[in-house]
Amino acid sequence: MTSAATLDVTSDRPADFPQTFGALLRESARRHPDRPAVVGYRNGTRSENRVTLTYAGLDRAADRLANALVREGYAKAAERPGRWLAILSPNDADYAVAHFGAARAGCPLAHVSVRANEAGRAEMLDRVKAELLFVHAGLADEARALLAESATLKRIVVIGGAAGPDSLDAFVADAPDGAPPIAVLPDDPAAVTFSSGSTGAPKGVLVSHRNRTLSSCLGAQAFELADGDVMACTTPLFHVAGLFMWLQIGIRRGLTVVLLEKWAPDLFADAIGRDGATAAFLVPSQVTALLDDPAAAARIRPKGGGGLRNLNISGAPMPSGLLERALDAWPGLEIVEHYGQSEICPLAYRPAAFARTKPMSAGRPCVEMAVLGRDGRPLPQGEAGEVASRGGHTLLGYIGDDSGDDNGAGIGAGAGLVALQAGGGWLRTGDIGRIDEDGFLHLVDRSKDVIVSGGENIFPAEVERALYRHPAVRECAVFGVPDERWGEVPAAHVVANGAGMPGEGAPECAPKGASDETGPPDEAALIEFVAGQIPRYKRPRFIRFVDALPRTAIGKIQKNRIRAEYWKGRERAI
Repeated sequence: MTSAATLDVTSDRPADFPQTFGALLRESARRHPDRPAVVGYRNGTRSENRVTLTYAGLDRAADRLANALVREGYAKAAERPGRWLAILSPNDADYAVAHFGAARAGCPLAHVSVRANEAGRAEMLDRVKAELLFVHAGLADEARALLAESATLKRIVVIGGAAGPDSLDAFVADAPDGAPPIAVLPDDPAAVTFSSGSTGAPKGVLVSHRNRTLSSCLGAQAFELADGDVMACTTPLFHVAGLFMWLQIGIRRGLTVVLLEKWAPDLFADAIGRDGATAAFLVPSQVTALLDDPAAAARIRPKGGGGLRNLNISGAPMPSGLLERALDAWPGLEIVEHYGQSEICPLAYRPAAFARTKPMSAGRPCVEMAVLGRDGRPLPQGEAGEVASRGGHTLLGYIGDDSGDDNGAGIGAGAGLVALQAGGGWLRTGDIGRIDEDGFLHLVDRSKDVIVSGGENIFPAEVERALYRHPAVRECAVFGVPDERWGEVPAAHVVANGAGMPGEGAPECAPKGASDETGPPDEAALIEFVAGQIPRYKRPRFIRFVDALPRTAIGKIQKNRIRAEYWKGRERAI
């Protein structure tokens, strides 16, 4: 281990990897032409609703779409870049066609959240000035309204098995098979995903082909998938995790990816029993939902054998108590946790072998990573600082913000990107972490979440870990609230366990104030419990018991929304 907390793992990167999305699919189609690539269901999960595209079929469909985009004037040309396209759809086999087809035409594709409201979707489309929108049949009426109101949107193409003049089938009619006559380069802009907004408004994260083919190839190496795995994709493809950290990794490995249109524990269990899914990507809140549904949980790894083999966790740190619960519920299940961001993905991963010995670690870096001090220099091993990374996996820049980066012109030079960078080309993550003696990264907190109370830094994650040790705490969020004397002090929102289910590192005997089935624990007793775990000045000054915590599309708790309630009407929020 070097004296500074900097790890260069460039030697572990794939020496030779496809550097455009289209090439990534083409390579797997040559190796496994008849293997199912994507499986989806429309209007129910009966066998007649199943839609399957083999690798050869997906490859051919992507080529036909790219050739149609050439014919209609959207594709990249010698004198100009490809036109901006967008997609608004739940998970569907046609989503993969649009993703790879747009890429082969040299058209950057913006992935619009189906969970955003109408105004939010319109803002995302305007952000990139999209000229064509691929929209799922179930959202087509809304898309037509957007078309009528948008200054830039000129056309919609309805996917998801639709028929009619504006359908995908009509759009690609008479388009030839075979590679389109487009020279797509690794550093061409490829996609915009919108960050989940756990600390603020979502940002349009612009990446190149090289950025995300490298990330997908790294994940394909790291995530302990087997050659025969069938991957269940439970997270939305409009998010970086579902798209690049699962679907595209599966395509790189030549595996079958089962797309779940929506998430529910029983639907996930169906995908395991009906479709033979052996690997899955879940966020911690989905694991909690599964464990709280005994019937579905029992179908994940049936006692007779089979079922899920590999579980990848990301999207938010997984509490060690939840990890222990999952390992106990599903003996033999390999649980790999990984850490990344829309701007970087992936940054580190924890192999399944270390699930119990390094439960609070985000894993070992799979890209070049450093822990930086305030001066932008790497800190010694063990010291906490801001996690940063650099290399070909980092974003091109943000798009459509106040930086003056006009729709990708001068990509990579926007103020949004510069604001995140430190010296030496490091891209700051906004996360505070440290590297231990074994080279594992431990996340301490979000830099924006740090509570400065009387000049002392209080990391909410430390307070949350103490709360999770109480058997009555199911979920919690700690944040700063204004205080006339100290500037701000910690407070907490807590979702209580109705039956006292153990939380993170919960003691065997419930302390005074533990929950029973009659209601939440006593607030004062819970505050005193926390004060016994950490320095007293870090304890929450009050606790509010709530039914649920607000979350982003990928399952992250939105502390900014909780915190904002307590800072209304003030000139400053710090």
